[in-house]
Amino acid sequence: MPEPSAVARSEPLLAGSDLLRFWHPAMQQTLFRNLLKAFSYPGESVWLADTDSAVAILATLVDAETTLSDPHQLLSDLTRTRLNAPLTDPERAGYVIVCGDLEPDFAPQLGSLESPETGATLVVVVNSLFNGPCWQLSGPGVRQSRRIRVGGLDESWLNARNNWCSGFPLGVDLIITDQQYCLALPRTTLIEDTGAN
Repeated sequence: MPEPSAVARSEPLLAGSDLLRFWHPAMQQTLFRNLLKAFSYPGESVWLADTDSAVAILATLVDAETTLSDPHQLLSDLTRTRLNAPLTDPERAGYVIVCGDLEPDFAPQLGSLESPETGATLVVVVNSLFNGPCWQLSGPGVRQSRRIRVGGLDESWLNARNNWCSGFPLGVDLIITDQQYCLALPRTTLIEDTGAN
């Protein structure tokens, strides 16, 4: 796994703390391309923003036609208003933003055989994408295998995610993010815990 300085930053985003920049059309195009890259290469860390990458993700993917759950109250009232997405519980939401250091104590939407695309996308906020227990990834988009380290993620997440994705094409897609980077774990990705190695 490359160190943060070695991760390619495609089209750097604007600096500053004004979250409104995430709703600028040019910014959203850049964010969408970077998220597409993350999903195309599961486990590869992609730089999104100087800070508040979880908000950047939601600003790009969520709108009035989607549903959102924020069970851990990670978003400000102003951000929730800007997202303009109907709020609901995590069992019914299309998008769920959660703290990674807490157990996943909910059962997200997994989709159906007729509409597997209705499975939820979970935005999991963690401390670091470069330090922590090691997971080995394989599957579509992963050349042979890839190892990732995620710091600040409760150990129950791996089993929960693997259970949710055990009935492919049903399942959930995960976007794991710290303040600046994200990586995607689509439901097609196989994940094995290799401990501290």
